Amino acid sequence: MERRSDRDVAKRKIMLYGAGVVAPGAANLTQLLEVIEKQEHLLVTEPDLDNAFLVGKPSFEFEAYRDWIVERNAPSKFSQLSEKGGENVQIAIGTTIDALKMNPGLEQALKKLDPRTLVCYGSGFGDLTHYFAANESFQNASQQWNRFWAHADRNKAFRDYSAGHYSGDDVPTDPTHLPADSYERMRAWAVWDAFWASKSDGRAGFLQELEAIERTAMGQDVGADKLNLIRTKAKAKKALLEKTQCPIPPWESVSPNFLWNLPNAPAAQVSMLLGIHGVSSASIGACATFGLIVRQALDGIRHGHYDAAIIGTVDVTPPASLVSAFNAARVLAFGVEVGTPLCSMRGTHVAGGGCTWILGAEEVFEKLGVKSLGIEVLGAGLSSDAEHIITPSAQGPKLSISDAFAHAGVEPADIKTWDMHATGTPGDWSEFSVIEDFVPLDAVITARKGIFGHGMSSCGAWELTAQVFGFRKEGTSYIVPPSGIPEASVHGSIIKLGRRIAMDKPVTISASKDGVVCGKLSMGIGGISSCVLTRVLL
Repeated sequence: MERRSDRDVAKRKIMLYGAGVVAPGAANLTQLLEVIEKQEHLLVTEPDLDNAFLVGKPSFEFEAYRDWIVERNAPSKFSQLSEKGGENVQIAIGTTIDALKMNPGLEQALKKLDPRTLVCYGSGFGDLTHYFAANESFQNASQQWNRFWAHADRNKAFRDYSAGHYSGDDVPTDPTHLPADSYERMRAWAVWDAFWASKSDGRAGFLQELEAIERTAMGQDVGADKLNLIRTKAKAKKALLEKTQCPIPPWESVSPNFLWNLPNAPAAQVSMLLGIHGVSSASIGACATFGLIVRQALDGIRHGHYDAAIIGTVDVTPPASLVSAFNAARVLAFGVEVGTPLCSMRGTHVAGGGCTWILGAEEVFEKLGVKSLGIEVLGAGLSSDAEHIITPSAQGPKLSISDAFAHAGVEPADIKTWDMHATGTPGDWSEFSVIEDFVPLDAVITARKGIFGHGMSSCGAWELTAQVFGFRKEGTSYIVPPSGIPEASVHGSIIKLGRRIAMDKPVTISASKDGVVCGKLSMGIGGISSCVLTRVLL
């Protein structure tokens, strides 16, 4: 495709053409908006933590996308993605399909634009499910492996030790000398077995034979001999295991699915599914991830590197260990009562799910006959606190907001509604001082983590999507849906600020023919902040 001039690129209007969402209680965008209107959170208790915490488990069934995938690919593709793809990969694919379905002609337009389409997904912590499964498999296999080779039948050094003739390295504490059923005894057994396994003459012999198998060389014809060599080695290793009757070695115990669910896998799988050859990658910015990726997409399109972008965030169902870490950081609400932003400052709730947006240059999509959804992405700003890993500063978020206004070419006076990061902690109060110079007093404030929970990277994406799609037009006015915040519970210090807050009732705002300019701030762990400014035309 022809390269556009810098002047043409600078004029580019970037619009939203598709959106897909998976969140607690919402399998798609329609359900997300219904949850907002009803103000009914669908967070659930976590049994592994004695049902003492609420978590957000995404409402998602990959099976719902089988027909779409099979229609465009070999039947085995869906089975492959089901068996090998983790939750993050599957949610990215599902929300992308939903985004494409919103807009007839969008899928074909993206194919015509190939390779001028960016694909980028971020995640808060990656696919923790596969990380933990791989680690557990390896640790379990290691314990069985060490126990086998530490046994006297396969270990001359241990036989010498038992007979009082061992003169080697310092021997660790004998586990049998420690209290039964104690944690110390359990840990001592692992150390004990690992020590004696390392001395095993039986293990040394096994490894020598295994190395000989692995030294089998490739033939002269690499293409023809590759599969034969793999089969030959597998057969020989199986025979070696049967001969020694040993457990599977630890290095053979971890599923390759661990590799197939690395952080850039969601973007890679989306690009493969759609046949898009533009860059597919991952960007990580904690709770500020979506804004980070929006900025990358906007800059890429405005500078002429791309004409479109498929961007999003994905987060697995929160495991108990992650919930525990958030609790230890003193940002989590304990108990089954929902911690609501701007109110008692009890804390938030960790949640999983995802979101996909499809952006593009308006003039390009107009030529392809695809209409936008009436939402313009004006700009995005980024910054880092450079102060604290958890607690946001005042300067950092302000810099991201200033950057967003400069990037978008709008003024604070243009803002009609602003969505806060608002985690239900004392940081909510501090956040009002951050936005004081940027958000007019008559702008409507929203904060929705009391409904969705706190997506590890997806919170900003959910809240931004709710912000731009939640409007309802009545005459010349726009109705902002409620935030699910009980008015009687809002903290007195916040009430005194005199801000217009969408609590548990809708709020009406006026808008010009140019639409409604919206702002969304996200503040992430690590000190990164992102701010996204949009314009909604209804």
